[in-house]
Amino acid sequence: MTNSTTNFKPVFASTFESMTDDEGYLINQEGLSCLEICDKAIVILRASKDLEQTKKTAKENWGVDLPEPLCISQGNDSIQCFWISPDEYWLVHSQFQRDVLWQKQATLPEDMSLVDNTGAYGALHFKGDNVHKLLSRWMGYDLSGKLNIGKVVSTTLGQAPVVVYRETESELMILVRHSFSHYVAGLLTDSVKRL
Repeated sequence: MTNSTTNFKPVFASTFESMTDDEGYLINQEGLSCLEICDKAIVILRASKDLEQTKKTAKENWGVDLPEPLCISQGNDSIQCFWISPDEYWLVHSQFQRDVLWQKQATLPEDMSLVDNTGAYGALHFKGDNVHKLLSRWMGYDLSGKLNIGKVVSTTLGQAPVVVYRETESELMILVRHSFSHYVAGLLTDSVKRL
């Protein structure tokens, strides 16, 4: 039996390993690459009904200002904070510094919570001139027109829910639930043949 104070350690495993080459690429061709990134720690911060209290807690614990809707902000130690919904923020960091995120869990006000969702997602890093051409076949959200640097959106890739964000102009990241990895990989590798 477990209780709410049990400290579970996530297992960091490749989501796409059986579908990538030896260097971790799902796709690697001229004008388009898709590389699996295996070091993302994701902690969900459930906000208080008191937004000011949530802002104060996030700033004190992780040095991060809560981002505006559909945006990303940076905190201490390169922690990223994603706006997911009005009461949900994702704190994203390297798995090797997961404890930087998690150690503040016990200091949160009673009406706020952290959930370690690290083991649930795989991360794909896209780069190249043909990224939008490939993804526009399967995404309803216009990545090229609306997903600017510092933006994040929760959308679908085909029928799979994904979180997409952009840190630089020429690159973007997609977080995919492990349960949808084979489906997403199939869509991408099949579609890339038609570019």
